[in-house]
Amino acid sequence: MSEDVILNAGTTVEHQVIDGSWKRIPSLTVLGAVGEQSDPKEKTTLEDRIKKYGSGLRDAPDKNMQGNYIPMQESGDEHYDDFVLQQEFINRCRNQEEFNVRVNWSDGEVTGFLFKSLGFQFNEGGQEDWKMWTVNGKQNSRVIYTVNVTGTATVATAGETQLTAGWIPSDITSADAGGVVWTSSDETKATVDADGLVTGVAAGDVIITAEIRGVVGSLEVTVS
Repeated sequence: MSEDVILNAGTTVEHQVIDGSWKRIPSLTVLGAVGEQSDPKEKTTLEDRIKKYGSGLRDAPDKNMQGNYIPMQESGDEHYDDFVLQQEFINRCRNQEEFNVRVNWSDGEVTGFLFKSLGFQFNEGGQEDWKMWTVNGKQNSRVIYTVNVTGTATVATAGETQLTAGWIPSDITSADAGGVVWTSSDETKATVDADGLVTGVAAGDVIITAEIRGVVGSLEVTVS
């Protein structure tokens, strides 16, 4: 039985580095749920909850990633930037690090989960410069599919309003979700603390964003 999600054209996968930023994993072609069968994104249906929210990516404890190995590139070569990005990811997997992964699907949906790498290996076969590689690992959190931000969307200058982040699936605990990172698009208009409490600073509109495992929800707040 096939256990792979074939990533469609336009789909990108990223890993979150220590400073919180996200880096693309070039030439990743397959994101598998070992022991399960997952359909490609274009075959999913709105009636199937797993496929709808998972975008073809199922919750499964055992995960693997497969990709095309980019051979050695020198600065100025066509694929040098992709080579550097891929090597950074490969080194993390060789070191068996744990990090957040997010999948940016071609239709704009985003899903994210925590991944524990159990090592990197080259697959058998293939020409020297065009090897396939596999990273085996564990999915150390359930997949987050959607983040919603709710609360009062107006606040007075020097006033406060409390926003709340929710997510799908709703039965995931806050601990398993991995915590919410709140940000303000313009701190000269309003600030937001680590618990989603917004404080008005000056009149205007500001976007307050909640991010959980790379999946983002937002709410526009007006400061009056």
